[in-house]
Amino acid sequence: MQANKLAAVGAFVIGGLVLFAVGLFLIGDRRMMFSNTFDIYAEFSNIAALENGSTVRVAGMDAGEVETIHVPTGPTGRFRVKMRLREDLRPLIRLDSVAAIQNDGLVGNKFVHIEAGSEGSAAVLDNGTIQSREPFDLANVLEKMSTTIDIVNTTIVDIHGRVQEAFGTLATTATEAQALLDDIGKGTRSITASTQRVTADLNAIISGIREGRGTVGKFVTDDAFYRSLQAMAADAEKAVASVREASEQAKGAVADFRGEGGAVKGLAGDVQQTLVSARDAMADVADTTEALKRSFFFRGFFNRRGYFDLDDVSVQQYREGALESRDRKVLRIWLSSRVLYEKDANGNERLTDGGRARIDSAMSQFVQYPRTTPFVVEGYAQQPSGDTRFVLSRTRAKLVRDYVVGKFGLDPNFVAIMPLGAEAAGSPDGQTWDGVALALFVSRKS
Repeated sequence: MQANKLAAVGAFVIGGLVLFAVGLFLIGDRRMMFSNTFDIYAEFSNIAALENGSTVRVAGMDAGEVETIHVPTGPTGRFRVKMRLREDLRPLIRLDSVAAIQNDGLVGNKFVHIEAGSEGSAAVLDNGTIQSREPFDLANVLEKMSTTIDIVNTTIVDIHGRVQEAFGTLATTATEAQALLDDIGKGTRSITASTQRVTADLNAIISGIREGRGTVGKFVTDDAFYRSLQAMAADAEKAVASVREASEQAKGAVADFRGEGGAVKGLAGDVQQTLVSARDAMADVADTTEALKRSFFFRGFFNRRGYFDLDDVSVQQYREGALESRDRKVLRIWLSSRVLYEKDANGNERLTDGGRARIDSAMSQFVQYPRTTPFVVEGYAQQPSGDTRFVLSRTRAKLVRDYVVGKFGLDPNFVAIMPLGAEAAGSPDGQTWDGVALALFVSRKS
């Protein structure tokens, strides 16, 4: 018995020593205590939560670890990161290699990735310093995007004010031009009337002279009187010429005002160019926003805030919870078709007065949430064929959607319909439903 105990104790001690040696070897191998290594440095303005002992990779391969992070002495200084790397990877690291702090996955630990240098660049010596690239910060990108959107909104408001001012100036100019034309027309008509009266008087005098009536007939052969008549006729011709010249000048002024180089044409061109530029800027912002909404990095950010497009969501995806997330849950109220609808003279369904009252009662539980909360009207129908179920369920959902948008002033961009046929898991009838369900996707914190 004593010998067996001694053997057991000896085996236990030997086993413990073996395990200790194996653990020591693994730790030493992880810390590269049994490998040839060399040290290099890289400097960063922001280390993005990098820690001592973080992994260092060269061209995607584990190459070492962060040994020390030296804190700068002042706000303008940079963090100096010391890295210990495997000796066999030294040929890949050159003076033009670039070190960058990256995430191990979207939310993983930080590590330093070093790009392999070029053949023409010199190798890095021990304790040498390589180039660095500042880490990508999602919060800064979102802040810049928010600032850009604010600038665009300010620009649009400014453009709107300028367009309103331009239209006001255009209206004032048109009013003044019309007043100018009215004044010219009045003067022209007055001159024309005076000329007509002078011409009538001259015709009467000449007629009397030819017939020898009155005292004037006696002087028909008087040269002085004849010269007076000639002077009067010349004055009348000058008056008519003045009228014609004034009319031509008025026409020229209006033509210049409306012509290619006129004020109206130039002002209209400026307004049109401003509207085109504003439309192009909004199209670019919309394209950028759509791209961000579908980006791998920003898709979750927009989904958590209700930025979704039901046109891209199939019925199957919706049933699988495409609009639900760890930040949103669904509140659902079931409404039966027996209460909501009746058929008109053409056999089409329409909302009844009792149905509208039932919808109002259901919506009283939703109005406490923000207007931008995603709201879906689910349509259900128990028709014999799939196509008739789809058409009827879509029609039912659309009738309710149009009513709640108009009655409660909801934002149409956040209210959608989803025709779901007859299947309705969790409905009061079990697995099917005939009518609609009001589904509101609210924050789990509310």
